[in-house]
Amino acid sequence: MTDCNHFGLDAGPEAFARLAPHVPSISGNFEIPMHVGKLIAAWDRPKFVAAESAIHMRDDDYVVGLVHNGVARAYPMWVTDNYHMINDKIGGDPVLYATCERCQSGSAFLAEVQGQPAKFSALGMHNASLTMMNRKRGPVTKGSLWLHYEGVAITGPEQGNFLRQLATYHMTWEEWRTAHPESEVMLAPDDVHHRDARHGHGREEIFARPGMDQPLASTITTSFDTRYPENEVVLGINIDAGIRAYPLVEVKRSGSVVSDVLGELPIVVFAGPRPEQVTLAAFCRIVNGEALSFELADGAFRDRETGSTWSVEGQALAGPLAGESLIALRGQYVRWHAWVYPHPESELYTTPQAMLRYADLPDAAKSKALVPVVAGMEALGLTVYLHHQIVNLSLPHEAKSGVCVFAGNDRLNLYEFESASAAEDYVAFQGAWFCWPFGVKVGRKRAARAGRLVVESDPTRTFAEPTQIIRYPDEQIPWSFLVQDEAAVATWSVEIADEPLTEPSYRGLIAGLKARRIDTVEAAYLPHSQQRPGTLSCIAATLEAGRFAIYRCESEAAADAIIADVGHAIRVGTWVFRSIPVLMYEEPHYEMGMLPDEKIDWSPLLGDAQFRKALEEILGGA
Repeated sequence: MTDCNHFGLDAGPEAFARLAPHVPSISGNFEIPMHVGKLIAAWDRPKFVAAESAIHMRDDDYVVGLVHNGVARAYPMWVTDNYHMINDKIGGDPVLYATCERCQSGSAFLAEVQGQPAKFSALGMHNASLTMMNRKRGPVTKGSLWLHYEGVAITGPEQGNFLRQLATYHMTWEEWRTAHPESEVMLAPDDVHHRDARHGHGREEIFARPGMDQPLASTITTSFDTRYPENEVVLGINIDAGIRAYPLVEVKRSGSVVSDVLGELPIVVFAGPRPEQVTLAAFCRIVNGEALSFELADGAFRDRETGSTWSVEGQALAGPLAGESLIALRGQYVRWHAWVYPHPESELYTTPQAMLRYADLPDAAKSKALVPVVAGMEALGLTVYLHHQIVNLSLPHEAKSGVCVFAGNDRLNLYEFESASAAEDYVAFQGAWFCWPFGVKVGRKRAARAGRLVVESDPTRTFAEPTQIIRYPDEQIPWSFLVQDEAAVATWSVEIADEPLTEPSYRGLIAGLKARRIDTVEAAYLPHSQQRPGTLSCIAATLEAGRFAIYRCESEAAADAIIADVGHAIRVGTWVFRSIPVLMYEEPHYEMGMLPDEKIDWSPLLGDAQFRKALEEILGGA
């Protein structure tokens, strides 16, 4: 067998021909004020610190990592979402890191156009995906629009040209730092318009959040896709050899390895390797003229031909092929809607693997705490099948682990929390995420608790249309009887030891405020990106018509550090109450351009002695 390049490894005319044509009149439906758009269009002066000095990072922060010219770098999503384009330089090379929180993308390219360094800025939308432009003015480059995550010019003089892509890997900061302890990580810029990078534009995003924004949907030039949920994360591959998208869930259900053939090119797609990881990567699987086949074994990828073990980045770590590297394919990590509308003819991989009965799984693949729940459901005459393990970036705050199962025809999420109180809070808040302006309570579901375990109904029929914007009324959603019928709950929870609820809790806080006639509405969990170093969990709520972020912290010292960092907040014990008014930004809908402090109407509750007294009474001086 010959090498990889023989099979159309590059992205050229054939790959470009598969892109949906640019329709200016439809892309023009997306409008934001130009002066506001400039605030998030790019950042050209990124600064980095070594991993051991990254006190601004949490272990569970979502990052995109790359290695170029021997330099490992990580770009935190909570930082880069405020700018979309990071014009960087690594080892003397101009490098573009491009991202969009709505697409959940994170790609990197050698930023050269016709051999000349280029700097890019975000500009507009095309088929629900962010586009960008080369800011360099000249007769050749001026006027082209590029699809940001694929690095391909879709209009203008450069139409059809692709930037050279650098392999990137999506994971948590802890996972990237463990793989690359020498890595650098980007700091939040000292930017007057984004004084708190964990709040503001993009701050409402959670991993694989359902629901396209209407302004994005209005730029779609093709028919709505009904093959797959628009929010599921996929690795899209578009090269001359062929085009196909591999959803994270489908690859994991295939054993975290898919050995495939794209056109005539032998490829492999890796996921994980641990079941809670979100990383996806694709490679040509030809090494030394031989097509290898892979499997997941003992928490690592292994080729069957030599028994060598490989990392998710395609590096042979041990065995006869140690030191060898697989050739990474151009792969775009995005939500399905961001891939399919620019690539309407894309093939979609779905696993042929049937779901396995939970009880038949090896012990290592089970959460032991959940075994009694499954046994109780089967006592009701239901067979419970594992669909997939819930990835770490999708877990609720203070959840240790989770699995998605089918019990009969009902899809359910089973969670184990750190405490019974955290589990009870989750049930009381219906698992809702605070995602204003998209919606103040996104992802509401019905659930029941036993001890620190939660069973959550997650019906496949929740939305009325493919963009997942319009949700059916609750009474029309087929919630599972397993969370609504008291006798059913009693049956599946019979073997689960009850635990006392520890206070104070979020539900106790909200109830206490309401009891004291402090108007309290819209309480829901803040997305993971708004968790700060030292916080255990956080919610948002509107108190007396003013929005607050409420952090529960590890210690009083951690709470004080948050107040020193963000200001306009008060501490009661280990709790922080931070004013986050709706009109903090020049453009409130997209939360761009934070106003000067003196122009923001901070909540008067911060200085209200009666409010502080109420909090101290409710929280017991905690």
